[in-house]
Amino acid sequence: MKTTTDGSGDVRLTGIGKKYGSFTAVHPLDLTVPQGSFFALLGASGCGKTTTLRMIAGLEEPTSGTVHLGDQDVTGLPPYKRPVNTVFQSYALFPHLDIFENVAFGLRRRGVKSVKKQVEEMLELVQLGEQARKKPHQLSGGQQQRV
Repeated sequence: MKTTTDGSGDVRLTGIGKKYGSFTAVHPLDLTVPQGSFFALLGASGCGKTTTLRMIAGLEEPTSGTVHLGDQDVTGLPPYKRPVNTVFQSYALFPHLDIFENVAFGLRRRGVKSVKKQVEEMLELVQLGEQARKKPHQLSGGQQQRV
């Protein structure tokens, strides 16, 4: 991207949104991040921060809206044709195990025989009790971090 001060290097999201079936992960959003600025995207766990970043990077297809990088609409471009970089967080979760079993894994490795009560208590403590039987990919980044 060229370096200018006229807005032609901005990241501009217009009506960008994402749904998974009936679940709305990102409500339509308008946002402009000026070129060269330092920007923080903050919000509660599961509010759509990571999904929004994935849409900018082209790793997730928006249900609505457009992504502009500079004066180019990149909404339909694949990730490798977008001048952006993404660094993912890794929580070292076992993708084939559900959340309960991911938490139980360490206890079982230490030889703890009955893990049910401890795992349930810990999941409730971090507000993930209802997510116990989901797989890691079904959780938001913040929820994965709590596991």
